[in-house]
Amino acid sequence: MGPPPAHEERRTFLIWLINGLGAIFTAILGFPLVCYVIDPRNRQGAQGDFKLADGVRLDDITSERPIVQGVIRDVRRDAYTLHPNDVLGRVWVVLQPGQQMPSGVEQRKSLDKKTIKVFTTICPHLGCSVNLAGDGTSFLCPCHAAAFDREGDRLHPAHNPAPRGMDELEWEVDPKDPDARRLLVKYRNFKSSVAEKVELA
Repeated sequence: MGPPPAHEERRTFLIWLINGLGAIFTAILGFPLVCYVIDPRNRQGAQGDFKLADGVRLDDITSERPIVQGVIRDVRRDAYTLHPNDVLGRVWVVLQPGQQMPSGVEQRKSLDKKTIKVFTTICPHLGCSVNLAGDGTSFLCPCHAAAFDREGDRLHPAHNPAPRGMDELEWEVDPKDPDARRLLVKYRNFKSSVAEKVELA
């Protein structure tokens, strides 16, 4: 059997050339995609309900400083843009009247839910941001003078425009913090101007 004809050799060479160029272009175009996929910043991952209350340290909350504000942040993706520290909202962490913040790590790990309460800063009247009042132990909305005590209840109910007390949020001590100083909060938004606490989707 003789050698293959010249046109068969050319055809084989062209097939190998096309396949080789295809592999090269696939590698060139696919490399950035692979880098994007393996980059941990671009992975969705498991999103828990509880987020860190940034700016809150449990050992800083005392009877002299019973109210601390924290910021709840999360990762947000907008088209191709990654926002790693997007602010979901703000919270008030409040040591309840008559309670003491435990100083020991083990005691903080099993912190009683009656010791502190966490409230969203959004006023249940019309959604303004509730501030700490001048006395440092109560809250006042600057928009329409809705006032609340440390337990989140309405002050002066007959003249208070808020239809309900401040919206309380679930919390837990960060189980990954060896010093039990960090607080995790399940941040939620609620419907304004109604007496019932209705969570917004």
